[in-house]
Amino acid sequence: MADTSTLGRPRSFDEALVLDQVTALFWRQGYAATSMSDIVEATGVHKPSLYRTFGTKEELFATVLRRYLDVRLDAFARFIESAGTGVEAVQYFLDLFEDNVVEGAGRDGCLLVMASNELHGTAPGFENFGSQSRGALRAALSILVERVQPDGESSDELVASRSTLLLTCLQGLQVISRSGDLAEIRRHIDAVRDLVDTWR
Repeated sequence: MADTSTLGRPRSFDEALVLDQVTALFWRQGYAATSMSDIVEATGVHKPSLYRTFGTKEELFATVLRRYLDVRLDAFARFIESAGTGVEAVQYFLDLFEDNVVEGAGRDGCLLVMASNELHGTAPGFENFGSQSRGALRAALSILVERVQPDGESSDELVASRSTLLLTCLQGLQVISRSGDLAEIRRHIDAVRDLVDTWR
């Protein structure tokens, strides 16, 4: 909880809730189109309190991106933990990914992808967030890709190449999920599944 003030009287607000609200706002409107006045209206927290707690709009956005990346990495880790081994593990991961894209929050695309497109992958307070976030997600996927072949049969180069390719496909799917209909989304996911089947 963070202290704020209204007409000189102390009050408190839930920082996590405010960050959820601001994340949704940036996700919906984009960075440039979201003003501090928009953030005040969405959260009910006055500008001095926002600045005191989160810093400038740029710093607040950097906090939102880092937090969102942590959530994505946690989701990937949970998906991968339950996926098993072999090509079937990657296919199961894609099943979970499809469920999230079709029915869950993933239907709105990926905030990191959207922000990277808008800001060219850099933001004050989180420089090069585009490449850093892709690197972190690729490292998580490499754990899954390593399980495709029996121990000792996958080279580091092959794992790196397949992890990069899988991340590229997933990020492309997240762009499509925001603008395409469900039939189109499923068609593209099926194409990724066909590609993964060639890894047997």
